[in-house]
Amino acid sequence: MDPALVGGEPPVGVSVVLPAFEGPLDLLLHLVREEKVSIWEIPIAKICDQYHEALHRMERLDLEVAGEYLVYAAWLLLIKSRMLLPRHEGEEKDPRQELVERLVEYEKVKAAAAELAGLAEVRRGVEPVRCGAPDAPAEVELDLEDVDVLALARALREVMERHLRDHPAAMQLAPIRFSVREKIVELFELVSRQRSFPLLSHLLTRPDRLEGVTLLLAALELVRLGIATAHQRQPFAEIYLTPTGVPLSMEALSDG
Repeated sequence: MDPALVGGEPPVGVSVVLPAFEGPLDLLLHLVREEKVSIWEIPIAKICDQYHEALHRMERLDLEVAGEYLVYAAWLLLIKSRMLLPRHEGEEKDPRQELVERLVEYEKVKAAAAELAGLAEVRRGVEPVRCGAPDAPAEVELDLEDVDVLALARALREVMERHLRDHPAAMQLAPIRFSVREKIVELFELVSRQRSFPLLSHLLTRPDRLEGVTLLLAALELVRLGIATAHQRQPFAEIYLTPTGVPLSMEALSDG
């Protein structure tokens, strides 16, 4: 890696402006797709070289943006070096596995984001424009029965990205540890203890965006199963979950 990208003053004409990519995972996913191979069969040496070439081609170094890219650059070099070492029988898992898992999860969220973006375009075309003083906000129940739960992940993603811009957190490279089933149980216990549980406020306390997405899917599943109802006093306001008294059935989770 070019030392200028790690520390010190950046050379003239070098910068990390990323109009086409939302982050290092987006860039990596693009490179994998360019190779026309499965995520599970990443040619790590080639992808690592292409990733570093992409960083060198960027025109200006913005440290706030570049930091996360450089962390992944170092991680790719580590994986590449481990792949070059001889592996013995019974040795640890494939060095690429953690990166592959992150790319798979990112691809799911990216697909959900694209789907919700389409729904948002449709909604903008049909929402009426109101003039004059606003009416007193009325609490309404959200109709989530026919909504694609994956599409709604985009809403959370946008909220949490705004939050993280104001409250930046250090990047974590820990393995993904969240399942929707576990978060359904966790959220059910929280909702059951309150008459009106503030969902968005709770989501914004999660430092890991993937955990936030998983919690959102868990909340939508509680609504689908009739275990909770979702209420919002006005558009873009807090979303509250209210328990209905229906117990959580592990059998229902297995069937869902």
